[in-house]
Amino acid sequence: MGVRIAIASYGTFEQFIHQIKPFYSEEVEFVILNALFEDLKDEVRRLEKEHSVDVFVGSGGNGRFLEKYVQETPFVKVKVTGFDFLLALKKAAQYGNSTGLITFGERVPFVSSVKELLNVEVTERVYHQSSEIDQVLSDLYNQGIEDVIGTAFVLERAALKGMRGHYIWSVDGVKTAVDTAVQVALAKRQDAKKAHKLASILQTIHEGVIVTDERGTVNEFNTSAEKILKIDRGDVMGRPVQDVLPNTRLNVVIERQREEYNKIQDVGNVKILTNRCPIFSQGRLIGALATFQNIEEVSEAEGKIRRKLYTRGFVASTHFEDMQGACAAFQDIVHIGREYAKSDATILISGETGTGKELFAQSLHNESDRSRMPFVAINCAAVPPNILESELFGYEEGAFTGARRGGKKGVFELAHEGTLFLDEIGEISMDIQLRFLRALEQREVFRLGGEKVVPVDIRVIAATNKNLWQMVKEGKFREDLYYRLNVLAIHLPALRDRREDIPLLISHFLREFRPDLPDEKRLELAQIPFLCAYRWPGNIRELRNVVERMAVLYKDGMDPQRLAAQALSVNEEADEGWAWDVIGGAVAGAAGGAAGAAGAAAAGAPPTPGSGFCPALPPSPASSLPLSTWILADKQRRERDEILLALRQCGGSRTQAARFLGVSRSTLWRKMQALGILAGPE
Repeated sequence: MGVRIAIASYGTFEQFIHQIKPFYSEEVEFVILNALFEDLKDEVRRLEKEHSVDVFVGSGGNGRFLEKYVQETPFVKVKVTGFDFLLALKKAAQYGNSTGLITFGERVPFVSSVKELLNVEVTERVYHQSSEIDQVLSDLYNQGIEDVIGTAFVLERAALKGMRGHYIWSVDGVKTAVDTAVQVALAKRQDAKKAHKLASILQTIHEGVIVTDERGTVNEFNTSAEKILKIDRGDVMGRPVQDVLPNTRLNVVIERQREEYNKIQDVGNVKILTNRCPIFSQGRLIGALATFQNIEEVSEAEGKIRRKLYTRGFVASTHFEDMQGACAAFQDIVHIGREYAKSDATILISGETGTGKELFAQSLHNESDRSRMPFVAINCAAVPPNILESELFGYEEGAFTGARRGGKKGVFELAHEGTLFLDEIGEISMDIQLRFLRALEQREVFRLGGEKVVPVDIRVIAATNKNLWQMVKEGKFREDLYYRLNVLAIHLPALRDRREDIPLLISHFLREFRPDLPDEKRLELAQIPFLCAYRWPGNIRELRNVVERMAVLYKDGMDPQRLAAQALSVNEEADEGWAWDVIGGAVAGAAGGAAGAAGAAAAGAPPTPGSGFCPALPPSPASSLPLSTWILADKQRRERDEILLALRQCGGSRTQAARFLGVSRSTLWRKMQALGILAGPE
């Protein structure tokens, strides 16, 4: 549908419209209102009632009356510019030096400036009613002025008196006004389209919606609001909200300009859950909004969701974006995981206890095409062996004493079209391994006591903290199952192998446990060297526990390092956390090293001759020893680890280890003594 522009025209003004028409496409249609002053009223009302034009355009006196009668439709006035006046004055000057300028209602503001600039004589006259124009023209004519500048009506009356008339507008001036009208019409169409779309949305959404203006007058009340509140829309539209809904509090929201969320409200016999908020536009309050639902429907929907989630199994809540780690090794693993997630092949995740294997499995699921389907997890080590088989494959009614009536689905069936995560896969018995292998290969299961095959479409992710290949060699794990599981393999590094991530993880857990801590204090606690040097045998799980303990114990003014020592000292694995490895029957410090020896010496506990040394536990908060005594520099730690590795690979032989490291035997011995690596004679 094109744009329709209604132009108030009179007499010869129509020539301007014909001159500008070629500049517009057929999408722009002109409606000519060939009437004068008061005669425009009926035509304007008819057009507005029919909504048949988009914009009204008027000029001069006709424009003044047109603007007065237009109620709802945009109006654009043809304005007189200085250029228009100069052009008209130039034409009039061809016939003489005296020119009359006649306008309706008000003077043209720039005329006096033009008269002074050009040194011309222009006599201005203003009329307020059409009946005055003849007298104005006669006065000018009696003064010897035969040329007048004015509108089409003025020029028509001047011609009757034998005077020459010159239009006060130019074609460019009229076209500028029409261009503006077209832009206004297009903007109006766009706004109307948006308003209609918004109204359609409001009438479609399930929640009840009430909107008021800044005075609290209701200007929107959707269909759902009618149904929930059992109030007819016509009874509330255009009325003050406190009169029709006394306890809706929208008038209070407008007054206080403050939101009110999740409020329970009684409206008659209906109890609703409502949210209310003020509406601002460009920083100015323009109204208020309330959205609400019937509480009974909310409760029913919540019940359906819970039942649906129960039938589908567990929901994976972790994504790769949630996993904390910035070191290159961890980021490489995440990248591999994202690529693995695109495949349906079985994945085997290995890693020590507490490294986040299940969280990684959840992230794999959420990154895959099965993310909207069930994620069902089972810890094979946590389920007693005598019932693990029924949990995996399910059972039929009467399969054994105590079997549930109607039978039960196993996790293979519950995970249908989704992901099955089997944690601690190395704990299942050889008998169950055989059944598991068949289910994995055939993608079908037999329930215990069942007689039919149940096909399943699943993606299997298994995890273990054991060396499955070593178990295969020892005959404790089926080799064919091992190869069936180990299709796509991921090994999660221990926390001690990604030490640069420890501060990041501490900060993350502190934000969870103590959100009230200022950022600078949280960052200070996250950078405690003591915690970065500890080996964390329990990995991220142990770190999380210690940080939670710190969060509970922390008080303003506490020394961060003492706090960390106190939180860590109660760990039963604290000895292991300082990692004293045995090499060839002798004790060697794998994390404490020389620092540990120094700490022991400082505590008055020298190493036992011939048997290495056993360092003291990390100092208690009451100890006078500085914590830095227990912390090893990175360069020393790396050098110590290289020596320990060489000694392991060479069976404890210092001679062979020195050759392996490319140093002399005496240099190796000197470094071992400096780093606190003590070993027995070769």
